[in-house]
Amino acid sequence: MLPQVSRREVLAQAACVSSLPRCTLSAASERPNVVMILTDQQAASAMGCAGNPHVHTPAIDSIAASGVRFTRSYVTQPLCLPCRASIQTGRFPHEIGTSTNGSRLESGHPMLGRLLAEGGYATAYFGKWHVGVPLQEPATGYALTSEKRSDVEIVRMASEFLAKPPRQPFFATISLRNPHDVCELARRERLPQGPIPEAPNDPSELPPLPENFALPQNEPSAIRDVQRKHRDFLHPTHDWSDLEWRQYLWGYYRLVEKADRGVGALLDALSDSGNANNTMLIFTSDHGEGIASHRWNQKQVLYDQAARVPLLVAHPRASRRGATCDALVSTGIDLMPTILGAAAIDSRLGSRYGRSLEALSIDPSDVSGRSRRFVVAETTFGRGRDYGPSGRMVRTERFKYVIYSSGTRREQLFNMQDDPGETRNLAVDSAFGSVLASHREILREWAAETDDRFSMPSA
Repeated sequence: MLPQVSRREVLAQAACVSSLPRCTLSAASERPNVVMILTDQQAASAMGCAGNPHVHTPAIDSIAASGVRFTRSYVTQPLCLPCRASIQTGRFPHEIGTSTNGSRLESGHPMLGRLLAEGGYATAYFGKWHVGVPLQEPATGYALTSEKRSDVEIVRMASEFLAKPPRQPFFATISLRNPHDVCELARRERLPQGPIPEAPNDPSELPPLPENFALPQNEPSAIRDVQRKHRDFLHPTHDWSDLEWRQYLWGYYRLVEKADRGVGALLDALSDSGNANNTMLIFTSDHGEGIASHRWNQKQVLYDQAARVPLLVAHPRASRRGATCDALVSTGIDLMPTILGAAAIDSRLGSRYGRSLEALSIDPSDVSGRSRRFVVAETTFGRGRDYGPSGRMVRTERFKYVIYSSGTRREQLFNMQDDPGETRNLAVDSAFGSVLASHREILREWAAETDDRFSMPSA
């Protein structure tokens, strides 16, 4: 067990920079280590613990069994750099200038690693960064860093750190690159993290097509305009047979399993160190993947397969291990206050709009942690500097509202309780006019509060 760390001791270890408020500790008798494991492009359903029989993820499932699985966890934007920048700053992409993968993060925002370092934590970051500012810059706050491109090397270096960590409490992020290799898999290119077996030709050995495989009626035209525009690189799926789609799903799940084996090695190293009982484990992904739903591969679109991600939190003080929690969560803004709170650092130093999930990760039935009425996500389609349409999503308890910036039929409205596959667009149904209007108003108010200049339809 770690000794109690006083506010005076922490401030003596690391002075805050003049541009930031002084770091303060909340009342806490013990500060856990925090280990955050990120995968890249993993849909929320791509885990055994989520009930998926087509993928074997024993390591990831063990985290869920030790803590809480959040079932309605959304990203701030379903694209690598924008969401990763949100996680590190606790802010929405439009607030920090990170609308695409080619963006540079605006300076001056307190960053997660820096706040933890100034709060007395040893900080380390291993693997893919992609935040829009160099990982080694002092503003990021990570004392030990490695951006190795190989997941094997990432796991090896991170395991060495976890096996013999510093004596002070530590915050370590391990960011794996798989199952992102599904992008190359779809293009039939060499896989950066190494090959996987060739997919079977026998349909009986392949995952079935998802129930929402067909194109939905009354879909915003912007979605397929983007798909057609990038059919030679991002979306080479326009002429695939059903068999090819199923083989792609089979390959995707093998890539998830490769990532899971890396997670297992990390958990073994943490266990061998003797620190597992005083470590809060967080597992999530930067965004999801289309996984053939609506005939979509890749990310960026605001359907749940791309915008909803795994989120598992195993807290040392969890009272209900193996539980699920259906509270609405936004990883990009909620992870910072969750981690700061667990570290007994004033969470007000970080995310302006996020809320700590620590209470829910200890007891998922905690009513006080369920006050959020909605979460918002944004997107900007594009590749490199070739920007396309943008969009916004509002997810409330029962409904999901989506609007894109251009094209015909800009809006979507889904009853997520009755139609979780997002197949029936209720925005064209006059019976849901009041629901549509209320969700438009939620988005308008949110945009005004966060200084988002996305163009909404007139009332």
